[in-house]
Amino acid sequence: TANIGKTVAAAAKQIEDIQYIECNMGLRGLAKGLRETAELRLEYPDASLQELGQMLNPPIGKSGVNHRLRKLSILAADLKEKRSEQ
Repeated sequence: TANIGKTVAAAAKQIEDIQYIECNMGLRGLAKGLRETAELRLEYPDASLQELGQMLNPPIGKSGVNHRLRKLSILAADLKEKRSEQ
């Protein structure tokens, strides 16, 4: 049960970060792999990392999806920091 809760919380944070990026700079400015991963996470909020990886073309592994989502999270944090400095 704890693992399911962590997974749901992580997915919610990923979606929040992606939506922040989308609202503040758009997804079109992202590298292709990051953009595709972001779009899939928004479209399939309940999908596991493994499932998201299999939907990509070419498919990538769970660690690859996790890496991309971490990069998106870092980008969202950077955007928030820049915004707070203004």
